[in-house]
Formats: sequence, C-alpha cells, structure tokens
Amino acid sequence: LLDIINDILDLSKIEAGKLELADETVELTRLSDACLRLVQGRANEGRVKLISRIGPELPMLHADARALKQILINLLSNAIKFTEAGGTVTLGASIRDDGGVTISVADTGIGMRPEDIPRALEPFTQIESSLTRRFQGTGLGLPLCKRLAELHGAKLELASELNVGTTASVSFPPSRSLLRQPQLALPA
Repeated sequence: LLDIINDILDLSKIEAGKLELADETVELTRLSDACLRLVQGRANEGRVKLISRIGPELPMLHADARALKQILINLLSNAIKFTEAGGTVTLGASIRDDGGVTISVADTGIGMRPEDIPRALEPFTQIESSLTRRFQGTGLGLPLCKRLAELHGAKLELASELNVGTTASVSFPPSRSLLRQPQLALPA
C-alpha cells in the first residue's frame, strides 16, 4: 500500500511540475546490480531467470539516482510479473552513436499487441485480456517510468509482441552521459 501511495504522490508531483531531480553522478553498473538484487527474490518465486548485460565500459550518467532506480525496479518488476516460469528477463545498456545511453529491459513474457502500448502508458490503465487479468497492479508503473524518464530528457519506448515478449527502452540524451577518461599508467 505504501508503494502505491508513493507512486501516486510521485506521479502527482510530476504532473504538477513539483518534482525536482537531485542530479548526481550515477554509476550504471553499481545501480543496476542493486536493482537486480532487489527483484531477485520475486524472480526466484516466479522461476524467471535474470540476466545482466551491463558492462563496466558504460559511461556514468548525470541523473537522479533515486528516480533512475525507481525506473529500473518498475521495469524489471513488470517484466518478471508478465513472464512465465522458465522465461528470462534481461537488463542491458548500450552507448548509442550520438554518445547517449539506452537502458533496456527485455522479457520473454506474455507481451501485448502493439496497438495496446499507448494504453499501457496511461495512468491507472491495464491491458484487459484473459492473459493479464490474473496479474495484480495499479497501472502506475509504466506511466511513472515514462514521466521520470522525461524529467531526465530521456524517452521511454516499448516494443512488444503478443506471446513473444516486451522490451522497454529508456534512451538518455548525450548531455546526460559522462564519458570515462582513459586511465593513464602511473610511472613506477
């Protein structure tokens, strides 16, 4: 109940223009590992395999760590919830040609029809079907992720195919990337 209330409050603050980001330097590898640890129990219960494809070569991000963690946990939790036992959820990230970073969560879950994606991004809306009725939720996770991403100048995109799976991608602009400097060897 507290999580639902916090999601409603965060969404209300964003809609009212009252939520301000507390930007800092965020190491994606460390943050993603923490998020994966937080959802691992739920994945184990559902017998869903979690895979991380986030390597140390990624740049740091100039972002609100709490908001970024909220985005990742919501996307991972959704992916686990809608993936059958034996399926996989993969967290990945890549540097785009323009220097921006894209973080993705891909699952082998029940998926949805492409025409249902806009509805899935509306607050308090769930896609009604015989497949999804058995899943609990408020319909706030994806809209909250979308709004938090937009506060960062990022874009949340969903690609999905019914009975195949869904990929949620959050693309941060190049201005949010803090490229790592090559390490120079120190003289002996």
